[in-house]
Amino acid sequence: MSKTGKFTAVCAGVLVAGLIIGAAGYALGGVRGFDKLADKHDWIQGAPGDRVIIGQTVDSYDSVELTGNADVYLVTEEYYKDQAWLDKHELLSSTEADSAGEHQVVCIKGEKVPDPQISVQDGVLKIYAKEKNNSGLNLNFSMTDWTPKVLVCCPKDELMSIRAEVDTGDIVLGGISYKKAVIETDTGDISAQKTQGESLAVKCDTGDISLAGDVKDVIKIKADTGDIFFEAKEAIDNYSLDLHSDTGDVVITESGKKTIELDDISSRFTRVGGSKKLTFDTDTGDIHLSFGK
Repeated sequence: MSKTGKFTAVCAGVLVAGLIIGAAGYALGGVRGFDKLADKHDWIQGAPGDRVIIGQTVDSYDSVELTGNADVYLVTEEYYKDQAWLDKHELLSSTEADSAGEHQVVCIKGEKVPDPQISVQDGVLKIYAKEKNNSGLNLNFSMTDWTPKVLVCCPKDELMSIRAEVDTGDIVLGGISYKKAVIETDTGDISAQKTQGESLAVKCDTGDISLAGDVKDVIKIKADTGDIFFEAKEAIDNYSLDLHSDTGDVVITESGKKTIELDDISSRFTRVGGSKKLTFDTDTGDIHLSFGK
């Protein structure tokens, strides 16, 4: 079956499932009815309950590993003390932010969501954020976002490695420096702003990827369904490019002027330049690159 055929079949299946679930929801009394069922059956998720904030100060670390289901924020003080940024992501109030500090992990969740598992082992900060249960069937009928939010208040010092792999959730990096980073989410967006690193590997099944920062060596990005945005202050001559999109456009802008645009099916663009290598691949989505002078 072609990719277009598969995509159409999946959409049809989702539509049918949605109609069935909607009818069941109406019969059971809507969201309130599902909330009552959720108290009896772990595999049905109702409202997550009151907002709970957990703050834990950890020992110093030089690497971060985060897995599970959560919206993840790995940022320096420039971000976790910026109230406008905190409000945008629905994280902490100004009073709550005053107590946040370097080497602290803050989790914002519903009271029914288990506390994250946080530890430092051999210099690695390890965080595991799980949902209500680990059963194979898990239905969420709550009007409230069920995904917990994990804010890691990172130091300005360069981290040796970062590995953030979540099933469901956004991943946001801000202001941090690292040698190697691996970022992956099945369902969610990925954003990195004002970051510096030697190598970065990003994978996103469903969601957009937006990067603005500096890389010394290699950036590899794979997106199944979503757009890729990359912004660099340096000139395009500093980069070697390998860009591919099955059904989207490839657009390159230099110093604010559009210089290359490919809109054919299975667009591919390669360019041999400097030592910094960009390899971007998306099945269904556009690739936008912006370079400075």
